[in-house]
Amino acid sequence: MNALTATVKLLIEALAQIAGSLTTATQKLEQTTKSLLSSEESLTSTKELLASKEEELASTKEELASNKESLGSTKKELASTNEDLTLGNQSLTSVKELLVSTEEKLEHTTSALTQSHMNTVNMLKAQVLSRNEDIKMARKAKEESQWDQEEIVCSSVATTMSPLSWRVALWEEQNKEAIAIIKRFESQLKS
Repeated sequence: MNALTATVKLLIEALAQIAGSLTTATQKLEQTTKSLLSSEESLTSTKELLASKEEELASTKEELASNKESLGSTKKELASTNEDLTLGNQSLTSVKELLVSTEEKLEHTTSALTQSHMNTVNMLKAQVLSRNEDIKMARKAKEESQWDQEEIVCSSVATTMSPLSWRVALWEEQNKEAIAIIKRFESQLKS
């Protein structure tokens, strides 16, 4: 799950970088458009000057040629900027798809882990209930019979204990461990 979280963070950083590139491309596009409008205005002015002043025709033609070159260059820049913008949009779409896929995987993993914890909790609760029944029956049998009075050595606690008492103590210890696990899992499920 940590790997998925790290992947999501990397994807978010990549999105931020792409957004910055798109902003730069948009600014370049605005500047190019302004330059194009300026060139077109200059071209119109040159044509008016050409009509009113025939004696300056030669210099005006040179200026017109220069403006046309500038317009062509500006159009090329505009085309290049549009290509960059298209590539940026494609990259952004790919990153978004990857992010959605990663989020879906994370949801599936979280759901599976939650279900596994719930199954474990239910199984442990069933075991605790079953052992509680066994403990009740064992205590009842102990009260009704003299069979449990016989003493044996209990290796786990290095003391003497009757067989039935030892079994009840073992079940109670197992129940304590199971209840601790149940509490831990239930706490994780709540958070």
